[in-house]
Order: sequence, then structure tokens, then C-alpha cells
Amino acid sequence: MTTEPTTEATTEATVGTDDQSDTEFATTRLGFDTSAALSTLDQLGELAWADPAELVLEVNTRTEVQLDPHFCASVRDRGVREPISVYRRNDGDGDGVSVLVVRKGQRRTLAALKAGLARVRVLIEPQPTTADIDTEPERARRTHDAERIIDQLTENQHRADISDAEQVTAHQQLLGLGMSAAQIARTTRTPAKRVRQTTAVAGSARAIEVGARYDLDLIQMSVIAEFSDDDDAVARLTETALQRPHQLAHAAQRLRDTRAERALCAELEDQLREDGVTVLGRDDAGHDTAMTLARLRPSLDDPSGTELTEDAHRDCPGHAATVTVRFDFDQGKTAHTLWVCTDPAIHGHAERYGRPSVGQKPAVPVGETDEQRQAREDREREAAREARRTVIANNKAWESAQVVRRDWLRELFARKAAPKGAAIFVAAEFAQGDHDLRRAMESGNALASTLLGLGDAGGGYGYYSGKPSPIAEAARSGSAARATMLALALVLAAYEDGTSRDSWRNPTPATRRYFAQLRDWGYALADVEQLVLTDDATEDTTDAPQGAGDAVDVDEQGAPEGEEDSEAAALG
Repeated sequence: MTTEPTTEATTEATVGTDDQSDTEFATTRLGFDTSAALSTLDQLGELAWADPAELVLEVNTRTEVQLDPHFCASVRDRGVREPISVYRRNDGDGDGVSVLVVRKGQRRTLAALKAGLARVRVLIEPQPTTADIDTEPERARRTHDAERIIDQLTENQHRADISDAEQVTAHQQLLGLGMSAAQIARTTRTPAKRVRQTTAVAGSARAIEVGARYDLDLIQMSVIAEFSDDDDAVARLTETALQRPHQLAHAAQRLRDTRAERALCAELEDQLREDGVTVLGRDDAGHDTAMTLARLRPSLDDPSGTELTEDAHRDCPGHAATVTVRFDFDQGKTAHTLWVCTDPAIHGHAERYGRPSVGQKPAVPVGETDEQRQAREDREREAAREARRTVIANNKAWESAQVVRRDWLRELFARKAAPKGAAIFVAAEFAQGDHDLRRAMESGNALASTLLGLGDAGGGYGYYSGKPSPIAEAARSGSAARATMLALALVLAAYEDGTSRDSWRNPTPATRRYFAQLRDWGYALADVEQLVLTDDATEDTTDAPQGAGDAVDVDEQGAPEGEEDSEAAALG
């Protein structure tokens, strides 16, 4: 860093001898030799304007030039901001006329031509001296080519793109200066979808902080911004983004579903508490011993199957409720009250359907002590609970994964070209003719129409409906490439529609082929989806044995269809 001379030094320099030359004065006053600077000025090159149509492109290390529309639009709007490096070369006609040859800036030149610019800034760099060219022309040529290649490599090889976090900060600053998201997209020539993401992230200081600290990409930061008010969720998502980035979409969707279920239950829970009902949660006392009333009868003396109603149980000291989520095909997910007894053994109730009363000891096997029997029953009970917890967790994970998977299918079907091997896969599956595919063809394959954006799932395009299929209409009016994609959509949607929460533990051969193909085409399988392709992980645990006192870990007896998993999720 150059500093100004002190006042004394300045005075001394200015009152020197009258015959002090201008160069000596400047050297003393400014601290450097301007004559040396002036003598090397020609080495800096010449900044000038040039018609991009008259520039000659030299051999370049970049063999394939990609000019994305946003880059060309930016050049059209704001010109070429960084001068193009060129040098003069005789055109070979001997008339002394030279042309400007592009040394660095091939993409800028082509973008300027595409944008129709009349002129661009160029930096005309000096060439080797005539003496060098005349005395050793081959050596001069090799040196020139080597310098060109090195310059072209280093210009791009050592260039660092702006990080997503830095782009978010820049867009945040532009928002602060009064620009709208649409204006930012238009003036910076950034895709509108990306600007929507950056401006959404810009509203979350937490997402910007985490993104900058761990160099996360924009999609990862936008997911964290969505959950920035939840410390546990942010920590989990950050860890997933760093350790298992391909699973981030699945982790985020599971959090969304969990949050939605909690919000769905919260209002009903508050109402129950206002009515004086004890609401039982996972961490509350009585959780481990609680059983649903649907699995109990009033006492051991009552006939097997006697119902223990909520009204009859209301005066029991163990009377409580938990709120669960029930799925209905017409109404979707709804909050539902599940009545329980916190300790049926103490309060005198018995299992409803003729099993031994709660707490009643069965006959001891020969040679087994009471302590050994108790230890065995505890192990069996815990194994049954763990098996059911696995089923419940995987069923919920499957529902979340389905959302991510179908979003991925929508993006796949929106592409211009089908993935590699699609035609072979479609032909093989049509020839195979599995049940799911036949059923979809007979019913109109409404899910395919939905995922293609051609209609909703209730479109009713069945064989006997008389309604024309929108997919058939699209195939007739589209290109051959689009027809291949539509055929692929028919097959994949048929297999997708044939999946269920049971698929992870009891997959059909068609389901296995379906998930294997999705994986091969780039879909990141969730952990629960990976089980479809893992033989030793598909053991059916539906009928895992239940021990006395395990009702809160799900017994399907007496529980409405679709409710048993949410019951266990709420209580154990």
C-alpha cells in the first residue's frame, strides 16, 4: 500500500535545485519512476471498441460452447462487461491489413453476435516482437500456442462461481433497495423459479446463516428456510444435507407430514382438555400400560366380547383419551379421539375377546421358574412392540415417500425426451402384462393423466366410459418423442397406482421392477422404498404376537381401518 510522503519530505522535494528534471521531481514526489511505467505502457495493451462480427475466433480449449438463453439475454441487456482479449494478426494478403483474433472470450463473442450487439469492448494485447518472429518463427508459434492454451485453461479453471448463499444475500440486498422478485429476475436474467427460491430463503436469516456456514446449495437452504422456526428440524435437515443429501427431499416431506398431523390433532386435544378429559401423550404417565377401550371388556366376569363403552368407563380413574389421525378416502386425514384406560389391570378390566385377564398369569411351562417366565414374556412383549413400531414408522415413511416419488414422476413426464432405455422397458412391461398394468388400462389410467397434467384422478376415462382419453389425444397430436414419454407414463403410473403401504414388506415382482427402474433413472429411493428391493427386509410383521397390556402398540382388533397405525403412533 502506497503512503503519501510526509510534509517535510514534500517541502524538501519542492524546494530543490532549479535544474531538477520533471522525471526526477516525479520520482521524488510520487515515490516511483514514471518513466519506467511509461516505457512499459505498450505491454498493457489497447482498450478499444470492435464489431463482434469482425472478430476472428481462434482455436479454443473449450470444444463445445453452451450459450444458455439467460446468459445471452444478459449480454443483450447490459453488453459485454468484461473486455474480450484479442490480438492483431495480418490477414495474409500482404496489404498490411490486420484482423482481431479472439484469444480469451469465445462465449462472450458468440453471445454478443447472438444478441445482435454492434460493438463490444476488446483488449488488444501486444504480440511478440518482429525480431522474434523473423529469427525463430517455429519457436515463436509454439510459444504463442502454449501461452494461448495456458491462458484459456487458467481463465476458466481457476474461476470460482458465486455461491448460492452469496446469491441469496445479493438478492436480499436488492429486495432491500426496493426491487421486486420479478424485477430481480428480469434485470439479472435469472430464471424466475430460482429467484422465487432465493427471495424465499432471503426471508430466513437462519437459512442464510446455515447455508453460508456449510456451503449448502439453494434447494437445501430453501428447505431449511421452510423449517427455520424449528431447531430440531433445522439440525436434522442440516445433517441430512451434509451426510445424505439425496435423502433431503424425503426427510423434509416426513417433517411436513408430521407437522401437519400435529396441527390436525392440536385443536381436538385442546377441546378435550377444556372438557376435563385427560389427554395422554407419549411421554405422559400411564403411556406404557394404557390400552384402548376397544380391546377391553368391563371385567373378567363379563362375557367375552362385551363392549367397554366410553360412557361406562368415564368414572374409571384410568379414563383418558389420545388424539390420532384417521385416513378416509373421501375426507382424507382427520383427527379422531381414541379412548383408553391408563392401567386396565389395576382398574379391574379384562381383554375383550376371551384372552386371559390383564395381569393374569398363564400356566408355567415345566422347568421354568416365575422369574424366567417373566423375563421371557418381557422379551416377547418388547419384541412385539418393536416389530409394530417398525411397521408404524415405515408405513408413515411410505406415505411421505409417495409424495416425493410422485413429484419426481411429474418432473420426469414433463421432460422433452424419455430416459435412456424407456422404449425397451415399455415394450417389456406391456408384453409381461402384469395385473397392475392390465387394471390401469381397463380403468383409464387416471393417475397417468394426473401426473402428466392432462386431467385429475377422477377423470373416469375407462374403457366403458365413452370419454376420450386425454393421453390418447396427446399422443395423436404430439411428436414421436412425446409419444414415447406418454407410453412410459402409462406404464409407470400403473405400477405407481398399484403400490400401497404394504409394498415395502410384501412387494410384487412388478413393484420390484418398477422401483429398480426408477432408481436406475436417477430417483433417490427413500430408506423405506429401498426395502422393496431388499429380500431380507420384507418380512411381514403384521401378525407379530401381542402380549397382555400392549394395546397401545396397536392391535387391529376393534380399531377402524386406517386408524391402527395412528393409534400406535400416538401412544407407543
